[in-house]
Amino acid sequence: MFILRLIIILLLMIKIVVSQSIFNAYGLGLSRTSYHTSVNGAGSIGLVPTFHPGVSMDNPATWPGLKFTYISGSFSNQSNGIKNSKITNQAAGFNKIQFVVPIRDKFGFGISVKPINNHNSFFSTDTISFNFGGKSLLSNKEFRSGGGIMSGSFSISLPLNKNMGVGISVNKLFGSSRDEQSLVLNSTYYRLFNIRSYSGSTLNLDFAGRLYGDEKVMILAFARVGMTNKPVSGTLYKFDFYEDTNNNYSYDSDDYPANVDVDTISIRNIYAPNSFSFGFNVGFKNNLNLFSEFQLWNDEATNANYASIYNDQIGSKTHIGGGVVRFGDMGARDWQDQITFRSGLYRDKYVLRHTGKTLIENGLSMGIGFKFAATGNQIDFSFRYGSRSMRSSQKELFQEFTIGVSLGDIWFLRRRAKQ
Repeated sequence: MFILRLIIILLLMIKIVVSQSIFNAYGLGLSRTSYHTSVNGAGSIGLVPTFHPGVSMDNPATWPGLKFTYISGSFSNQSNGIKNSKITNQAAGFNKIQFVVPIRDKFGFGISVKPINNHNSFFSTDTISFNFGGKSLLSNKEFRSGGGIMSGSFSISLPLNKNMGVGISVNKLFGSSRDEQSLVLNSTYYRLFNIRSYSGSTLNLDFAGRLYGDEKVMILAFARVGMTNKPVSGTLYKFDFYEDTNNNYSYDSDDYPANVDVDTISIRNIYAPNSFSFGFNVGFKNNLNLFSEFQLWNDEATNANYASIYNDQIGSKTHIGGGVVRFGDMGARDWQDQITFRSGLYRDKYVLRHTGKTLIENGLSMGIGFKFAATGNQIDFSFRYGSRSMRSSQKELFQEFTIGVSLGDIWFLRRRAKQ
């Protein structure tokens, strides 16, 4: 009992001096706005065409413009670090796995799985030395969180008229996360952690339309309305303080004490996103496209007592961005003319729910894509670099490299008559 009291006192006394990816430790973490590699390469939120002329893999309303059925996957690696510090933190994982089927240039459907927020973070304090009972003890404190909310989506695309289409997506939200506070005392970990499960659903309505077109220029407009159908709820498991004797990051029979109490609490309405987005794309005869996008995102959850490593969470976000995409021509003689080039700039402004503090993220994206084989197979690469900063807080720098592979096939074609 005495050592537990000592540990609690030290947890309160130690001051955080070194941190990594600290902004993901607010609430459920930072939400993602793009998933497919071609979208990341342009710094887009997925409305405007980035995969193929007239087509975004993140916008179901554009899928009838695909010539082939695609199964696609994107994988990324991101590093985060504090400016003027040599310490960085890396995390890798898939951005999206997707299957899309266009039907006769008018309809389409698809399914996908993707993470919709980034809850991964880790940061620690400097090690301090103090004398206790004539013995020198070394101690530092660590914070860690991971997991998050996933989305499984089913989407369909329908024509409204010859110049406009609509996409409807039903998204099932699920997943779990863990956040932990630990005291390291002479290399022994004393942990206090929480585990959460999630369940909810949202709906997206996407629109794509041609405003003007002739032989030289084409102007396209896009919009998206995101709504919560069932706010995310779940279960919170709160574990009492324990000594992780075997240092395996979880409680088991080898740890101390032999029994640890776990509080099980139902959590209701902790995440209910709503958003409105629109974008414009101007395409020229030489396959050069200029685009701009804007998004207002807000979490309408009524449960303001969601606890995380930091006792605050993201309440709203504003996105503005633009860029250029030059689509490659598969029929071109020179290989460099077959490559798709993408680049974009964006700015995200997050507002914390309780304190009203703002977090600014500025980013630059670049990417290339190359089609191969007769069915339009495509491999995409993207690189994103940027910074996140909050007043009276250190600036965080991040880099993200993403690779995506999309394999095409021919479906829903009329059978040829036998000769």
